[in-house]
Amino acid sequence: MIVKHRTKPKELYKLEAAVRRVTQTHPYYERLQMDLKRKRRQITGEKEVDYPLRFLEEKENLILHDLRLKDEQGYFQIDSLIICKKYCLILEMKNWYGTILFDENNQVIRIGDGGKEEGFPNPIPQAQLQQYRLKKWLYKIGITAHPVEYLVVISFPSTIIKATPKSKIPERVVHSKQLIFHIHKLDNLYNPTTITIRKPKNIAKRLVESHQESDRNFFDSYRITINDLIRGVFCPECSFVPMIREHQKWVCSKCGFQSTDAHIQALSDYSYLISSTITNKAAREFLQVSSPHVVKRLLQQGGYEQIGINKGRKYRLDSLRIQNR
Repeated sequence: MIVKHRTKPKELYKLEAAVRRVTQTHPYYERLQMDLKRKRRQITGEKEVDYPLRFLEEKENLILHDLRLKDEQGYFQIDSLIICKKYCLILEMKNWYGTILFDENNQVIRIGDGGKEEGFPNPIPQAQLQQYRLKKWLYKIGITAHPVEYLVVISFPSTIIKATPKSKIPERVVHSKQLIFHIHKLDNLYNPTTITIRKPKNIAKRLVESHQESDRNFFDSYRITINDLIRGVFCPECSFVPMIREHQKWVCSKCGFQSTDAHIQALSDYSYLISSTITNKAAREFLQVSSPHVVKRLLQQGGYEQIGINKGRKYRLDSLRIQNR
């Protein structure tokens, strides 16, 4: 049973908004594009892993996706966690494609398109560290005898996994298509009559309650300023900006497309890149609309929650954003 589902991560929304809004001449624009591509590949890879998990017994296994927990050293991320009565299983996802080569220097070499090589650290120590931190985290909430296992899952079935002559593929590294069989192997390591915990749901509940989603500041990470952002409403048809507000509609001066709600995407971009609240003045500047009355009507009719009164009035952009996920 899935206790915590995967959701479209906030970082992906931010990256999509940034690639749309940051000028292409910005020195970090290419990095933004690459990070967006990497994040989308990650989500695609996670879907590949979700399929074999469907074959687990629902009543016997609790699945939590995208966990981010805090301990004394900060935060640590667990891609997927399976909780059963015998043990907890950490799934560390790797969305590598092409050919993966494990060498004798404890490094992974990815051979991609055109034979280009790219080096990565061996994922086993990373998974072992997650195992260690989760054990300590569970110990602090009183779960002292529940084993924690891990597997490193290569999400794309087409990825080729090899090892150099002086090395070998780690036993805990598996293809997504083989995942269910490796989980069954782990099950057999434990005596079926041995139950270390009676209520796995209690652990799952504490983990979900302790999860904290990352909210990285994009301005700091990519050295973006507000002045680097493109203002205005993008045309949903041809992506021209800015659309003009005429007769209660948005009109594209390039292709002639008309829309009644094209501003919603712009306000969403503002909420991910700048602030979750907006004033009438800030909305006028970002939407490129001069009339405060027009903007007030757009925000009120859009259902955005109001905070404060008169000159101190703001609108919560995330109040509608969360509903629309």
